[in-house]
Amino acid sequence: MMGMSGSNWVGFVMLVIFIPLAEPIWLLLGFDSTEFDSTKILWAIPVAAYIIVAAVLLIRGVPDRDLS
Repeated sequence: MMGMSGSNWVGFVMLVIFIPLAEPIWLLLGFDSTEFDSTKILWAIPVAAYIIVAAVLLIRGVPDRDLS
C-alpha cells in the first residue's frame, strides 16, 4: 500500500467513508420496502456513480511522477 499515489488514497478514503453510510443511504431511499417506485432508481444513480469513481481511483489512479 505504500506505493499508492494520491488519487489511489482518495478512492480508498471514499470507499471507507461509504462503508458505514451504505445501510442508512439505502434505508433513506426506501429500498427496504417491497413496493417498486421508479424514482428510487433515480436516487440510486448518484450512489452508484460515487462507488464507481471511488473504485476506479483506487484501482487505477494516476501514476506518481518521478521528479528526480
